[in-house]
Amino acid sequence: MRTLIITALLLVNAVAVASAQDIEKPPVAGARKLAKFAPKPIVPPEARTKHLKGVGVCIVYVRPDGTVSRAEMSPSTGEPLLDRASIDAFSRWKFVPGTVKKVKIPIRYTGKYPKPANT
Repeated sequence: MRTLIITALLLVNAVAVASAQDIEKPPVAGARKLAKFAPKPIVPPEARTKHLKGVGVCIVYVRPDGTVSRAEMSPSTGEPLLDRASIDAFSRWKFVPGTVKKVKIPIRYTGKYPKPANT
């Protein structure tokens, strides 16, 4: 049982998101397991500066070949910049062909973004 819990936690931690400091990891282990390619959302600089936060769900519609045909937020995070970052990333996901047609991916942006490194 403990191994199962640890495995489940590892799968949740493997979800495609920007980083632990940028976005809370959503519980989409099932979708993540079926994804062959799952890029993380990139929080735009303006959203970082303003410490924008929000919670939403990105719905992706998947073609038989495993590519995403369309992505939309429902509900929205409440922040268009964060919605766009989510849609941009999740639109690029690739799934094992023929395994899913529609996937709901919860996403939570915490607003706790690290300060940019001085260059």
